[in-house]
Amino acid sequence: MELSRTQKTEELLSRLHLLEKYENKLTSAEFLQIHQTREHDKDIFEADLCSVYLHKLLMLDYRARYIQAQQKCTNEESTVEQNKSVDFYDTEEEDESKSEQTHIHPLDLQMAVFHCSDSFLQQKMVTKLSQCQYALPLLVPDPFSEDILCPLWTFRQIQKTWKKTEDNIVVQPVCKAETPMVFCFRLSSLSVSKSQYINTLINDRHTTFFHRNCRGSTKSRLLFEGVAEIAWYCPSGKPSDSFKDCVAFCNLHGDGLTHDKQLNLLMEMSSINVVFVPKIDRNSEDDKMINSLLESPKPLIVLIENSGIKAAQIKNVKYKVGLKDRNQSDVCEELKRIIRDMLSAPHKSFQLESMADPGFK
Repeated sequence: MELSRTQKTEELLSRLHLLEKYENKLTSAEFLQIHQTREHDKDIFEADLCSVYLHKLLMLDYRARYIQAQQKCTNEESTVEQNKSVDFYDTEEEDESKSEQTHIHPLDLQMAVFHCSDSFLQQKMVTKLSQCQYALPLLVPDPFSEDILCPLWTFRQIQKTWKKTEDNIVVQPVCKAETPMVFCFRLSSLSVSKSQYINTLINDRHTTFFHRNCRGSTKSRLLFEGVAEIAWYCPSGKPSDSFKDCVAFCNLHGDGLTHDKQLNLLMEMSSINVVFVPKIDRNSEDDKMINSLLESPKPLIVLIENSGIKAAQIKNVKYKVGLKDRNQSDVCEELKRIIRDMLSAPHKSFQLESMADPGFK
């Protein structure tokens, strides 16, 4: 029998030994102490994940996002597994329900710790994630209700620095910075990674947004589903900069149609909407959404997975770009060019503080 979301959440928190901490929050004091440094991460079990993750993150160890727990098994089970023979010609996947419990998605771990921390520790976590140049949680679904949390207080200590030119240095608290915001989301399922494309737009040498091809990623995730993250591109004032000014990128994880609260809010606040779709299918729910976006005056880029078309302008500030059989770097160069053109015209600005308006949850 399929477990409810609440039951799955309770099970996840129990595996992490955090269920009691959802009410009695973790505090900074519990982790601002010297922990024994582990030379290897091979001896980490699920009960250790929370403390190891927080310790690594607070020490600015970027590998905190990739830790995994090993599965406990008896000597007998280990012997059976070693002696088990596999048919070379059998290509069917093993039924996960009959196999060992899958390991916990790294971002489910992050969000579990976040939900079970007090506001001070949450702020410290987000500050450290920013210092590691990782994306930050902006809209967070409550694990036990339909509410969407916007934890603005966690951004208060974060500043961003960028250069419009070699001599024009800008330093601003990220909450007060007025920048363009590019909102990226998908409709339905894709075989390509949306987050990987966004990473290439920001920094092709760094995994700003965690994606399906990252170490430890799993097919299923729970607490991270529906989270909208934000990251900023900060130019260095050089001719090689992708964008001439600071640009915020928001990334909604999961099918946009399933997370309509986050989708509608961020579409409204964005400067440019970028939507990934598997195909163009008339009269589908995806198509209705795209038609609505096409009628909106806001700039739009539609990336189509099963099309190989190069960037083509549909109408004013509306573009479509195919992904099929195309190099990701080439596609991203087209996207950068289109976004630069869109931002060179008058556009809506985004400011984090505006999320605190009474109209937003």
